[in-house]
This record gives sequence, structure tokens and C-alpha cells, in this order.
Amino acid sequence: MRWFGILLIVFNVAAGAGFVYLSTQDWKGRQTINAAGVRHILVLTGLPVDPPPGAPEGFDPEETPFILEMGGGESTKTISQKLLESYFTTHTKKGNADPPAATDPPLLMPSGKIPLSVQDPVTHQIAEVKRVQAIIKAELDKEIPAAETLTFMQERIGLLRGWLLNQAETIDVRVEYLALLSPTDAAGQPKTVDRLKADATKLRELLDARFAAVLAKPARTENPVDPGEKTAPDYAEKKLKIDAMPEKDRLAKSAEWRAAVQDDTQRRMLIAHLLVHLEPDANWQKRVMIVVGLRRYVKAVSLQVVRFADMTNQIERYVPNDQAAFTKHENQLRDRAIRNAERARAVAEIRVALNAQKIAKDDAVNRQRTQLKLLTDQLTKLKNEVDEKLVRQTEIETELFETQREVALTLEEVYRLEALLAAVERERHGLLPQTK
Repeated sequence: MRWFGILLIVFNVAAGAGFVYLSTQDWKGRQTINAAGVRHILVLTGLPVDPPPGAPEGFDPEETPFILEMGGGESTKTISQKLLESYFTTHTKKGNADPPAATDPPLLMPSGKIPLSVQDPVTHQIAEVKRVQAIIKAELDKEIPAAETLTFMQERIGLLRGWLLNQAETIDVRVEYLALLSPTDAAGQPKTVDRLKADATKLRELLDARFAAVLAKPARTENPVDPGEKTAPDYAEKKLKIDAMPEKDRLAKSAEWRAAVQDDTQRRMLIAHLLVHLEPDANWQKRVMIVVGLRRYVKAVSLQVVRFADMTNQIERYVPNDQAAFTKHENQLRDRAIRNAERARAVAEIRVALNAQKIAKDDAVNRQRTQLKLLTDQLTKLKNEVDEKLVRQTEIETELFETQREVALTLEEVYRLEALLAAVERERHGLLPQTK
């Protein structure tokens, strides 16, 4: 019995060790299979949108809460940090990829200057959105250097162009973005620094609104322009209120309601759309694929392709009308140019004739001025001669006056002497004096 018992104990110990070994190998196999299944599901569907209720942000030192639907209606409850690190390290690269080769025409959206791709794992999609938002916010919050304000604002708008332009879902939104991103205003003049700052602020508000839309939790709300079921007690009242709305307000309220996140599926698509079109860099696109999942990545890209096709079709529909309007305007301008050219030619001919008349008149005036100068010179000469003769005449008249005065004085003396002689003779002959 003693040796049999020892052999039995040894056999039981060996059987137990074998059972433990087989159980360990089975557990490892199950873990490997489960990890492979998790990786497969993650590649297809992506990370969960939000962490489980009550779960902390980031990784737990032991097991991180992680709910992922698997096959057969089962779902994971936790995940190891090592598995997610391996998943991200295998499928992602850090930094931007090499710039694409030069193309003709060049690519509209080259790789951005700010790398968004890293190999650090995240536990849910909202964590990735917040990580990217923090990178963008840190870049946009940089202080503007006073010495290089214009260049800095142009670079900032260039960054916003890469992050925002491809997010547009309609041609109207894209045109709005392009107007804000353009370095020139509607008149074709370069924008001032203040205008660039205002446009950059508006672009950032639009980008922040897109981040806010995906960070907001789904909240089902009643459509403000849908009266609901006809059997509802307030159907008639709602319908009258909706019918009384202006068409513009009705469309605006409907668009606002459609833009709100209604469920988790729509939120996933918004996240995929935001992340996919933030940056065309290859490394970033690989990271987005494993964060949102290939299914929604492909769907987001496909939907945007359809939107771009619609934009192209709208542009193509606009082209004939714009071409007709352009042709009409061009014809009007050409006719006006022809009329103005004919008028300019007539004015030029009149100008030539008037110039010829002016030259002839100027010649006549010059001749008359020459003749006038000759006559003026002659007149001056005659006036000088007359002045000289008048002076001579004045001198002669003065001399004549003196002569006449002397003659008068002489005659007066003669008359006196003659009277005196007569008086003396009368007195000598005894005649009475002659009375006057």
C-alpha cells in the first residue's frame, strides 16, 4: 500500500500539473484569440465613442473599462493598456508623412505644418477629439508678434484653411469658407491686418463649433417644424403655428434641428467626418482609420465624395448661367468700348483741327504783335519828337513873350515921351494944355 500510495500521489501531482499547464495554455489561447478578435473589431468599428459610465479618463493601472461589442451578442468589459498600445503602435506612425511629390497642377491641400498623428493610444474617440482640439488650440493661442503681424496672420489662416476647408458639406458653406480664407476682399484688394484678424477669428469660431458639435452628447429633440401624428391632441395647434411661420424661419429651424446630434450613430459619423477632413496627411489618415474604424472611415470619405460631386454638379450648372451673364456683360462692355473709341477718334480729329486753328491763330497773333510793336515803336518815336518840339515851342513862346513885353514897355515909354513932347510944345507956343 505504501508504494502504491506514493505512486498515486505522484500521478495526481503530475495530473494536476498537466491540468494547470493545459488550463494556462487554454487561457493564453483564449486571450490571444480574444485579443485578435478585439483587434479585428477595432479595425472595423473603431474605438467606443465615450468611456463607460463612471470610468476614469485614460488608462487604469490594472484593467481599463472598455465596452466593445463582440460576436454572439457578447461584449468586452475591460482592456489592457498593453493591447491598445500594441494596436496603435502597429497601425500608426508619429508625425507627418513625407510631403507628396510635386504635381501639375499642385495639390490644393498639402500636408499641414502641425503634426496631429502620434502613436500614443486613447481609450475612446472623444479622447482623441479632445487631444486634437488641444493641439489646435495651443497653436491658435500663440501670441501674435508685433513685428510680423501680417505674415503671422497669413500663416494662421493657412493652418485654418487646412483644418476647415475640406469640412464643408455644401457649396454655400465652402464658398463662405473660401471668402474668409482668401487674402483679398470682394473688390480684389489685399486685406488689411485688421480684416485678416477678424477673418481668422471667424474661422476659429467655425472650427470650434464643429468640435463642440461632436463633443456634445446626443439629445433627441422634437422637430420644431413637424406637427407630429395627426391623432395627437395638439396636432392642429402645432400645424397652425408651423403654417404661420415664414418660409425662411421654417427652413432655418429645420436645418438647426437636423444639425443637432440625435443618436450615437450620427455622433460617430460626425466624429469620423471631423477627424478625416482635418488633415490629408497619410500618417494622420491611418490613425483616424483605427480610431473611428474602417467602416465609418470609408463611409465618411464616400459621403464627402458624394458631397464634392454635388458641389461640382452645382458649379457646372452655374457655369452656363455665369458664362451667359459674362458674355452679355462682355458684349455690353465691347459695345461701350467701340462707342468710346469712335468718340475718342472724333475728339482726336477735332483736337487736331483745333490745334491747326490754334497754330494759325497763334501765327496771326504773333504777326499782329510784331506789327503792334513796330507801330508802338513809331508812336513812341513820334511822341518823343513831339515832346521835343513842344519843349522847343514853349521856349520860343517864352522868348516871344519876353520880346513882346519889351516892345510893350518900349511903346509905353515912346507914348509917354510923345505926350511929354506935346506938352512942352504947347507950353512953348502958349497953348493951353490938352485935356484928355
